[in-house]
Amino acid sequence: MRWGKRLRRVGLAWQNALEIARAGRLSAPYGASFEIVHQDRVYRLRRYEKTPDAAVQPVRAPLLLVPPLMIASEVYDISPDVSAVGFLQRAGVDVWLVDFGAPEHEEGGMSRTLDDHVRAVAQAVTRVHTATGHDVHLAGYSQGGMFCYQAAAFARSAHLASIITMGSPVDLHRTVKLGENATERLLSGLRAVLAWPLARIEGLPGMFTSTGFKLLSARKEAMQLVDFVKNLHDRGALEKREAKRLFLGGDGFVAWPGPAFRKFVDEVIVGNRMQSGGFVIDNQTVTLADITCPILYFVGSRDEMGRPAAVRGIRRAAPKVDVMYEVPLKAGHFGLVVGSTALTVTWPSIVEWMRWREGDGVAPSEGPGHAIDVRAANAPDPFARTPRPAPGESADALVHDDEDDDGDDSGHTAGFDLELARELLEKTAKAALEQVGEWAQDLGNYLDNARWQVPRIARLKNLQDDSLVSLGRTLADQAHAIGERTFFLWRGRAFTYAEANRRVDAVVRGLVAAGLRAGQKIGVMMKSRPSHLTVVTAINRLGGVAVLLSPETSDEILPKALELGETDILIVDPDNAARARSLIGGKVLVLGGVGESAWGRYGEGGKAGPGASARRELPPGVVDLESIDPDTVTLPAWYKADTGRARDLAMIFVSSGRHEPPRAMRITNRRWAFSALGAAAAATLTTRDTVYCCLPLHHPTGTLVAAGSALVGGSRLALASKFEPQTFWDEVRRYGVSVVYYAGEMCRRLVDAQPVLGEKNNPVRLFAGSGMRKDVWRHLVARFGPVGVLELYASTEANTVLANASGKKVGAVGRPLPGSPTVAVAAWSFDDDDFMRDGSGHLVRARLDEPGMLVARLSERAGADVAHIDPRRLLRDAFEAGDLWFVTGDFMQVDVEGDYWFVDRHRQMLRTRLGPVASTRIEDALYEVPGVALCVASGDPDPDDAAIDVPAAAIQLAPDTALDLDAVSVAVARLPEYARPRRLRVVAAIPLTDGFRPIKRAIGELPALASYAWDARARRYVPSDVVSRAG
Repeated sequence: MRWGKRLRRVGLAWQNALEIARAGRLSAPYGASFEIVHQDRVYRLRRYEKTPDAAVQPVRAPLLLVPPLMIASEVYDISPDVSAVGFLQRAGVDVWLVDFGAPEHEEGGMSRTLDDHVRAVAQAVTRVHTATGHDVHLAGYSQGGMFCYQAAAFARSAHLASIITMGSPVDLHRTVKLGENATERLLSGLRAVLAWPLARIEGLPGMFTSTGFKLLSARKEAMQLVDFVKNLHDRGALEKREAKRLFLGGDGFVAWPGPAFRKFVDEVIVGNRMQSGGFVIDNQTVTLADITCPILYFVGSRDEMGRPAAVRGIRRAAPKVDVMYEVPLKAGHFGLVVGSTALTVTWPSIVEWMRWREGDGVAPSEGPGHAIDVRAANAPDPFARTPRPAPGESADALVHDDEDDDGDDSGHTAGFDLELARELLEKTAKAALEQVGEWAQDLGNYLDNARWQVPRIARLKNLQDDSLVSLGRTLADQAHAIGERTFFLWRGRAFTYAEANRRVDAVVRGLVAAGLRAGQKIGVMMKSRPSHLTVVTAINRLGGVAVLLSPETSDEILPKALELGETDILIVDPDNAARARSLIGGKVLVLGGVGESAWGRYGEGGKAGPGASARRELPPGVVDLESIDPDTVTLPAWYKADTGRARDLAMIFVSSGRHEPPRAMRITNRRWAFSALGAAAAATLTTRDTVYCCLPLHHPTGTLVAAGSALVGGSRLALASKFEPQTFWDEVRRYGVSVVYYAGEMCRRLVDAQPVLGEKNNPVRLFAGSGMRKDVWRHLVARFGPVGVLELYASTEANTVLANASGKKVGAVGRPLPGSPTVAVAAWSFDDDDFMRDGSGHLVRARLDEPGMLVARLSERAGADVAHIDPRRLLRDAFEAGDLWFVTGDFMQVDVEGDYWFVDRHRQMLRTRLGPVASTRIEDALYEVPGVALCVASGDPDPDDAAIDVPAAAIQLAPDTALDLDAVSVAVARLPEYARPRRLRVVAAIPLTDGFRPIKRAIGELPALASYAWDARARRYVPSDVVSRAG
């Protein structure tokens, strides 16, 4: 009998095996009924039949399911016993689905981009909303959930009732358990290695993805095979599991289109822009911080593809979401959506969530999944003591329906010794992992230096007078090397390096058509916008010299500023066209437009578009560059693009002259390159970075440092019209900003501003610039950290750059950048207001920690730059015969470790009867007083000797703040007697330069809201009228 039974089983197994080999399956294919509501080249929109169980109240709002790219949409409807669609139908849900199909079998499917898929989801939401009249619950599994987040951000949560995701990572860098920087560098390095093959593959075949999933669950894959063989004789058992077997065997996996995969690697994995923001969809910047609708997300403790830390990144990425719940499951990646756990927890929780949002269901915390309100105070971590799965158990094979329900977390049977051993092993593993992270970070530093910084420093050292280097050439080089990468970000729009280069070429043709030639000086007076940087680059490519003027230049000063720039040609934006035409007699040209779409008529390919001129109302007598079709312009024989050499004059900055006579600063191509390369090296910029420039482009820091460093670094450049603390963090998240350039007291306004939602959850890694005081530095890091601060010092007319690269010494300007000229602090006689010299008439160096004048040695290679420097600022035979040094006009001191510290500017140093006093020292004391928004220290002439300064100060209070005279008196009393301001004035506002530095010369002209005098006997300030009466 036993042998007969075995023979029958063998016969049945052989029969079943033959049928499977012949037909591939035993049963008919399964699938719930649906209709195709919409179809296009990217997706089909399905609507499933409504088949609710008896007495089930339908859910009013529809549910739109989104599958991942690499998995077929049937993941939601594999077989009748595990079908999510079936469960939802019976629960009264109106189920819709975005079906991307199998790209390898669709016409043009393998050329789909990531933008196509996000746009498809956003359009599907609109279609479902239109068809049903209800806001939509948008749900996605794995990458499908990532599409849901991106589409919601792209559409600013329009027509959405909520977002529901299952195992969808947001902070991809948390998937690899190393430090953030180490992970970023590791992924970037791998991307660089894979650049060549990634650029050439059509896409990832479904077999590749299927194999990857199987490798993540090797043990269960083997168990599935054993289970299949053991049940080969049982046709019923085989039919029950057939749909799952075929799905996991390959039918459930589809190809990943090449363009979509490459952008996913660059933007989502390497750039981590789901977390940081700045994801670009249809040339529009997207940030999850714009999502406002409720979110329910599921996270699996055993999920190795969507690790809990990565999935929980949505908490920080979407700070505007007030209603956010997490459902923790003891499940792997597949187990979140298929299997007994999914049928008993995931899908019932979703149905209850939908009903709760309509006011009918129970609260998420009381539902099947016992959801956690992550916005509540002290939200618990449900996985804090959940044991890690054994090797090979990291993903689900979907063989057993109860596979995610087994195992006991309680540990009641474990004794004390076992628990102690477990804790010791955990701590040892954690320490080892931290050490690996440190090693990885060190290795990342070395790799970054080798790949990015060393070549830049080498270029700085090797620049010769005849080196071909210029703004225009650098853009052309980057367009050739990384043309498809994003360069400009402006008002939520994104443009690539190639598009920017074509735009410049088009503007060059417009300039030629307007009669401009190489060698001419051409004024530019525009607001900060892409057209400003474009026209400056176009002038540079043409071989001309851009004269950059502030739009705030007054009518009285403008002709003088143009004369100082040696030009009578002016390019303006439409806002300034009429004013410019009325004030100057030379040629006036107009580029850009009010409310322009960033590129005006010179759009894609640089080709003019219809109707641009109709949007303009320009005065007669101006040349509208936007009306010139570049395709109709023939370039003359004399035109040669980007022929500028290091010695050639590139641009001239002319100050606005609002409170002092306008000054011109001449910049050669070498000086531009030194600023750009030096800042990029000091800030360690890479193609992963997004630089935020909220400084005006007519200011040297805006064009030379911020825009220049982004360009040479291959980074993204986010331009702001102006700096506004109220919108600063919104723009930072929208663009995914990693580096912010500052100047002067800009960051003081940021730390003094009212807190905004999610300001600590920001992607910024570095604030870089010049002029940040110690108190602002500390407050900035404390409030917005962890962020780094890179304080720079750059002389205006020589190539001197100092950088506090480590950021460890708060307030220091650091050390000379490699490749920078030799610098020295020369001893200074404050009594004689001149250098101190030895017996031979040569300068002597200041002692350690002694203030002196910073000077920079000019090498023979800088001969061309010398021609553009005021001769009064040059010193020959300074330290030895034959040398040549540049006088910066800034006092500094050097500490014992060789770090430089800024003291004051020569013209702002106070010369009192008892010795010199740095105005910055007085100001630093006043800034310690709460409520002081801005302050300046200056000197009033001594009545008995006009050469002697009597310290005075003015302060501007923060809004709705009263002056704490006691606190001011205490702060000032800490200064030496001779440094205490004798007169203190409270003013309504202290004017700032375009570089956010207080204009001290204007203080005496401002009316005082209150005035106080220092009472030396009482060691405090008293109202000035009290002193007058006492006198």
